[in-house]
This record gives sequence, C-alpha cells and structure tokens, in this order.
Amino acid sequence: MDARDSEKMVKLAKEGKEISKILQEDFPQYTYWDIYWEVYGSGEKTSMGVRRMITNRLNKIVNLQPMEQRGIIDEIDELVWHLYDRYKESQQKLDDIRSIIGR
Repeated sequence: MDARDSEKMVKLAKEGKEISKILQEDFPQYTYWDIYWEVYGSGEKTSMGVRRMITNRLNKIVNLQPMEQRGIIDEIDELVWHLYDRYKESQQKLDDIRSIIGR
C-alpha cells in the first residue's frame, strides 16, 4: 500500500469517517480489512469503532466481579477521553475554517 494512501486513511479515520465510508468514497481499490489494519495499526480509532468498543465494554461489565469491573471502567474512561480529544480537534478545525470563510 502506498504510504500516502495509508496517511490519508488514518487522517480520515481520525476525523471521524467510518472505515466503510473510507472504502466506498475514497479507496474502493482496497478491501475493508486493508483499511481497517492501516487505521488500527497506526494506533488510531474511528469514532464508530470507539462507540462500539464502549458499548461492548458496558455490556460486558454487568457480568463481572467488582475487581474485574475496575479494569473495564478504566478502559471506557480512556475511550471516552479519546472521543473528547477528537471532538476538540474537530472543533478547532471548524473554527479555523469559519475564520477563513468569514474573511
């Protein structure tokens, strides 16, 4: 895979675009799993992927002992902060765009 393609995939995922949309709209020449591994291999997560991870962890926590729940709670906290950080980055980009358009 071309390094520029990989960078763009990661950038799009970081901006919140779903892997299936990246595949359909930007990189139809690759498979879903090619894109998935590029994104997750870089350490990035899509917003939809993080949402699913949080949902799965919340569903799992019900059946765990209190000591095991602490680890899941910490992981959920980390995922929520990840979403928050991406939101703040997106807001900054929107503010930058608005200031350019407003000129």
